[in-house]
Amino acid sequence: MDYSDPYPADSEQFMLIEHMSGQVEKIEVAMQDMMSNTVNIQRLQKDVEKILSDIEKLKDKQRSFANGGHQ
Repeated sequence: MDYSDPYPADSEQFMLIEHMSGQVEKIEVAMQDMMSNTVNIQRLQKDVEKILSDIEKLKDKQRSFANGGHQ
């Protein structure tokens, strides 16, 4: 038997491993993108909370001016 030629099963396993390796790499990239999105979403949530707080302060000042008072 000539051992220099791969067995058919070995070739199939090698091709399957290569395919799965490519799939794992794609999954890793997708996960990194999701983690980045999570960080961006958390930052945007904090920014929106600050914006809403600032809007409420402005509304309070506007009401105070409308009622003839100053803060």
